[in-house]
Amino acid sequence: MSGSKRKTQKIIQVSDCHVSADRQADYRGQNPDRNLQRLLTVMRAWDPDLVLLTGDVSEDASAAAYARVATMMGTIGAPLLALPGNHDNPEVMKQHFPLGPWQGPFARETGPWLLVLMDSTVRGGIAGSFSQQDMERFDTLLRGSSAEFVLVALHHQPVPVNAPWIDRYALENPGLFFQFIDRDSRIRCITWGHVHQDFCSERHTVNLFGAPSTVANSLPQTRRFTMDLAGPACRWLELGLDGGVKTGLLRPA
Repeated sequence: MSGSKRKTQKIIQVSDCHVSADRQADYRGQNPDRNLQRLLTVMRAWDPDLVLLTGDVSEDASAAAYARVATMMGTIGAPLLALPGNHDNPEVMKQHFPLGPWQGPFARETGPWLLVLMDSTVRGGIAGSFSQQDMERFDTLLRGSSAEFVLVALHHQPVPVNAPWIDRYALENPGLFFQFIDRDSRIRCITWGHVHQDFCSERHTVNLFGAPSTVANSLPQTRRFTMDLAGPACRWLELGLDGGVKTGLLRPA
């Protein structure tokens, strides 16, 4: 198991950066590069063991955007895992973020935890989906691991976040997803991007977290995207030795 020291695992989840090849391009009136750069100082100060990118890293799926984000994330000094969102091109993205679900679900052991990254994107679509084969490969991966606890990461929300503007583009077959999730009691956390807001809930013994965007967020429970003036943010996660999960948000100083 990677990481010989038994300690709480500190993870920063970065999501929905929407960076373009053009550094001056805006996203909902905000500059993606500038807002991501503003967060880097607090990310580094938090000193994570691992950084997790949960999709929509680029707005235009350009190699230039991925290269720039990879360089910025590299300054944090922690291993970087990434998965694609509906704005991303997996074939281009994997050239700059090699650790991810490019050939099916991707797993990384850290302390007593297994982190599983899944690609919920559908080519040409906005909403997400998993096939039966995707979930069977996920199940096989879990069965092959002796980890005590599991965190699952994807891009699309598997439960409604009570915001109609983005819930119309959720995971389209959550029943199949949870059919496999419910088979393994070691799963303690599911986290995703896509929703551009902080979302926290529970399902049975599983923590459910939606991550904010590093560029622009919406106020929660709104019918249309409504700018949250609190600004960009990212999620921190502390995965405990007992399977407990603590979380919160980081914002620019």
